[in-house]
Amino acid sequence: MADDLPAGLVMTDVKADLFKSMGHPARIQLLELLADGPVAVSRLRDTTGLEPSNLSQHLGVLRRQHLVVPSRHDGRLFYELACPEVGELMGAARSLLHTTIRMNLA
Repeated sequence: MADDLPAGLVMTDVKADLFKSMGHPARIQLLELLADGPVAVSRLRDTTGLEPSNLSQHLGVLRRQHLVVPSRHDGRLFYELACPEVGELMGAARSLLHTTIRMNLA
């Protein structure tokens, strides 16, 4: 199975790192908030209730994994999803959870 990865990278390891980076409720919440487009850091802070340093740490993890990208508009810092696939992944996870919850209730 060719995954077009640089030599030495194993797809399962790369996937595990990706899912680890999303493996915190605050990071999931941030990704969900960014699904509709760029959001100012001040709004992310207000919506999540995270302390600025904690918010910065979580955004840093997502940024290093290339899930979100920062930008500045009118002197304000915004974040947005790095690519549409991140939103699609979040939607797929939501769909999977609905299915498994229904199966558990049956």
